[in-house]
Amino acid sequence: MLKRLGIYAATALSLCASTACNESDDNYEISVDYASTQVTAFSLRADSKVLNNLDSIYFSIDLVNGRIFNADSLPFGTKTDKLLVDITTDGCSTVELHFPRAGKNDSIVNYLTNQNDSIDFSRGPVKLHLVSYDKIASRDYYIKVNVHTTISDSLYWELEKPKQLPSSLTAIKAQRTVQFGNKVYTLTTDGTANACMHVADSPAVPGTSTPFTFPFSPQVNMLTATTTSLYILADDGTLYSSVNGTDWNSCGATWESITAPYGSTLLGIANVNGTLTHVTYPAGATSTVKPEFPVKGNSAAIRYSTDWGLQPQIITVGGVKADGKTTPTAWAYDGNTWACIAQKTPMSAEGMAVFPYYCCQTDTNTWVASSRSVLVAMGGRESATKMQDTIYISYDLGFNWTKAPKLMQLPKEFPSLYDAQVIVNNEVMHSRAIKPITEWDTPYLYMYGGYSATDELMPRVYRGVINRMQFKPLQ
Repeated sequence: MLKRLGIYAATALSLCASTACNESDDNYEISVDYASTQVTAFSLRADSKVLNNLDSIYFSIDLVNGRIFNADSLPFGTKTDKLLVDITTDGCSTVELHFPRAGKNDSIVNYLTNQNDSIDFSRGPVKLHLVSYDKIASRDYYIKVNVHTTISDSLYWELEKPKQLPSSLTAIKAQRTVQFGNKVYTLTTDGTANACMHVADSPAVPGTSTPFTFPFSPQVNMLTATTTSLYILADDGTLYSSVNGTDWNSCGATWESITAPYGSTLLGIANVNGTLTHVTYPAGATSTVKPEFPVKGNSAAIRYSTDWGLQPQIITVGGVKADGKTTPTAWAYDGNTWACIAQKTPMSAEGMAVFPYYCCQTDTNTWVASSRSVLVAMGGRESATKMQDTIYISYDLGFNWTKAPKLMQLPKEFPSLYDAQVIVNNEVMHSRAIKPITEWDTPYLYMYGGYSATDELMPRVYRGVINRMQFKPLQ
């Protein structure tokens, strides 16, 4: 038979009597009843001078541990030194807020008589002291208003200590990085046939560098990977293939440029009887290149599938046309035909890095943040003397492009580069929490190399991430 030990003396005496009558039963449940000192609701009061819709911020009430907090932190820079609060309890006789002051005793606000007094949450948790209506029970809660210590939605780049390009060469003049067979391949040369191929499981871990010598003079910026092979062009246009990045064999074809991979097929441009023609390997000529199509310098291809498309598609942006001018167009390929899906993007540059990523958006009514999938375009060269430093994003797979939010733009310290490669790498973040969330994926960006306006190689790897992606998910 279970007995309950309450907070009243009469109840205690009753339990003693019951125990004497049932000496053989020693199964007792001893509990503390906090129902009379329970916080049933807590919120901040509206104050547009502090933050729009401040009263809509959701606060969790942990009755077991006596904690009240907002799991989703307020935006960076939010002032919390003069906030009004609304508190609902079980009719407590005492409701006091104790908050620390620098060099002084804690300030105490009697909430029952001074509900319009502001509370300072900027110096740490505020103690909420409650006494039950009958003045028998009391309990303390600790209220914390969390504010992000960094600008959560900004795209942060580690500029102070970037890694060096992985290579065994002492003097690197050219580089190209691609993903092939679930690994990252970084090709570097010293400007001659002397080369090094570095292979790693991901950008975040060390790999293996293998020095070798090309049997031809390579166009390093043409290195491309399909699902089955690596490809590169020699200076004379000969197409070569490799399955390991160090042993190269001629494909018996001569091309002007490599455009993109499509599954196991390589897409490019060749001069066929004096006419620039779209070609594939293996296969051959397909169609004449339109004047608006980039013949070189287009971005890396992004592969995607849609519900309305029968085949997967790839998209590439920018580049240089046959007349030598950059193009602001975006093109898509569906396995058979190239089609212009954006005739005039706000970008007209060669060597842009385009990659799938995320853009954080915060609902200013509820202050709940969410991420949205986008395509990102960064870097590039508009002309021989003008670099492209603005980041653009597309919410609709490249059909429309707009300037990215201010917090995603590159910092002033970031070097102006073109022809860099960006690889998105999901890395596992760990938490000390035992349950239920102990780890989660964070998509880091790794930008390899790139060239300055004077065609000088930047021999570094920069890592970036939207700050919010590193935060532990709400639970």
